Amino acid sequence: MGDSSGDTADQRPLDGIRVLDFTRVVAGPLATRMMADMGAEVIKIEPADGDLSRTFPPYVPGDVNPYFSQQNAGKRFCSIDLRAPGAPELVREIAGRCDAVVENYRPGVMARFGLGPDEMCAAHPALVYCSVTGFGQTGPWADKRAYAPVGHMESGYIDYAVRETGARPENPPLVVGDIVTAMSAAATVNAMLVKAARTGRGGHIDVCMVEAMVYIQEWSALELAGGWTEPNAGLAHQCPILVLPDGRVWAIAGNPAAWFDDLLKAMGRPELADDPRFATPAARMANRYELYDEMTQWAAGFADVDDFRRAIEAGTPFSVAEMRSLTELAETDWAAHRGLLADTASGFAVPARPALGSGIGTDGHVAARGADNRDVIGGLLGYDDQRLDELESAGVLVTA
Repeated sequence: MGDSSGDTADQRPLDGIRVLDFTRVVAGPLATRMMADMGAEVIKIEPADGDLSRTFPPYVPGDVNPYFSQQNAGKRFCSIDLRAPGAPELVREIAGRCDAVVENYRPGVMARFGLGPDEMCAAHPALVYCSVTGFGQTGPWADKRAYAPVGHMESGYIDYAVRETGARPENPPLVVGDIVTAMSAAATVNAMLVKAARTGRGGHIDVCMVEAMVYIQEWSALELAGGWTEPNAGLAHQCPILVLPDGRVWAIAGNPAAWFDDLLKAMGRPELADDPRFATPAARMANRYELYDEMTQWAAGFADVDDFRRAIEAGTPFSVAEMRSLTELAETDWAAHRGLLADTASGFAVPARPALGSGIGTDGHVAARGADNRDVIGGLLGYDDQRLDELESAGVLVTA
C-alpha cells in the first residue's frame, strides 16, 4: 500500500509494501529488518517504555545502542501506548493502510486490545498478519514463556549437540533460535504477500520458534527414522579445527564421502588408514582428538595459513579456513568488496543486508523511541499538528 510508482529499474524488491511492526528484541525485529532491507516501509510501534533491547549494554545516550541498531536499521520509529484510550482505534486506522502486521507478544496479548489476527484480518481481508512465539498460538504449550535458550533445549538442538560428545550441555553464544525464527517469519510473510497480491486474501501466519529449530536441524528425519546407526559427532570429526602450538587456529573441510582418504593423501600418511583408531567413521569419531593431534603436528610445520592452504588444496578438494574475529573479517578485502557493513544514523556499523542484490540493503535510519511519530502518523493518516498534539497530550503517542 506504499508508493509503488517510478522507474522499475530503480525499484527495490518490496517497494510498495508497508509493514506494521509490533516486535521486540530479536526474532521479530530481525524479520522486519530483513523486509526493510528489501525495500518495505516498516513502521515500528514500540510500547510506552520502548523495545527492551534499547536497554542492552553498552549504554549509549540517546536511546539507541549497537544491538538495537543492528536489528532495527531502516525502519521508522513510532511509540504508541496501547493502554491509552483511543490507542487501539489509532492502530486499526494505521493497519488499514498496511500490507502486513508482525508481532511477537505472547498469545492473546494483541487480542486483548482488539488487535489480534481474527479482528484485524476480518476488518482487512488482504492483510497478512504474522505472530511469532516460542510454541505457537494454540496447543498445550502455547502459554509457555519462550526465549532462545528455551527453544534450543526443547527442540532437540542442545541434545543433538552433546549426545555423542559427552560435553556439558550449554547454550550457544548466539541466539540461534531467534535468528532462524526471524528468517522463517520473513520468508513466510513475503510468500503470503505474494498470495495476497494474487488473490486479495491475506491471512494469519503462526511462526513458532521450536518448529523453526526442528526444521533447520538437517538430521531431524534420520533421528525420527530410528536414530543413528553408529556414533555421530556432527562435523567434529569430519571438519576438524586445529589449535596449533603457537595459538593459530585453522580448520579443514572437505567432501564427507572421501575426506579421510583425501586427508591422508594431503598429509602423506597413508599408513593411518590401517590404524585401528581411525579405520572406520565410528572409530575416527571416538578417537578424533588423537587424529587431531596427528593433524596438528603436520599443520604446525607450515609457516602460515596461506602455505597450508596451498599445500592441502593443491591435490585434494579441501577448503582451509583461519579463525577470525568479526572485526578481523571486516578489515579484509573480501568484506570491502561485498560491502559487508553499512553505517547507520546512530553511528554504529551493522550488517548491510541479508543478501547482495539489486535494491537490497539498509538506508541506515535508526532513531529514538517515537522520533518518527509525527512524520509517519501525520503523513499516513493526514493528521495536522493539532490532532497530533491531542494524541500526545492523551498519552497515545509517546516520545523518549
